[in-house]
Amino acid sequence: MNWLSQSEEPATLRPQRSIGGVTFDVVVEEQHEDTLEITEHPVEHGANISDHAFMKPASVTIRAGVSDGSGSIAGEKAGVSVYEALQTLQKAREPFDIITGKRKYRNMLIETLSVLTDADSENALVVTADCREVIIVKTQTVSVPPRSRHRNAGKTGGTANKGQKQAKRQSILKAGIG
Repeated sequence: MNWLSQSEEPATLRPQRSIGGVTFDVVVEEQHEDTLEITEHPVEHGANISDHAFMKPASVTIRAGVSDGSGSIAGEKAGVSVYEALQTLQKAREPFDIITGKRKYRNMLIETLSVLTDADSENALVVTADCREVIIVKTQTVSVPPRSRHRNAGKTGGTANKGQKQAKRQSILKAGIG
């Protein structure tokens, strides 16, 4: 039995929505985008062919708000401090995590920050953050066995600069009529 709700169901805590640890009073909208890129190659006759597909980096657009009535640093408006924190995240260019209502994103950067202030939003911050995943690769140094230990050492030798070579047209007769 869960002592908080007096029910048989276990209590679950959902992490608060945030961009790099920066939280908001309200998240108005989240737009998630996951795209599969399917390659296309033209052929002489017929439709283009596709021989490969890969996932593009994930992106998410978050529209959120903070009221200046929220708890803030002495004398500073909450909207200003949140906006400055988001600008600092963007300028740092260091990947961070984003927590949304649907999922957690890792290795994200803020691509665009947009703020519109009008008569209705003068005492609040309504910000739109376009964020995109950055793909980070890990490299390592490995040892390669000496050339003499290769299976076909004569054929797998190093490269040699033989200057520029001009492409030659191949005769249809030499290639064979297909």
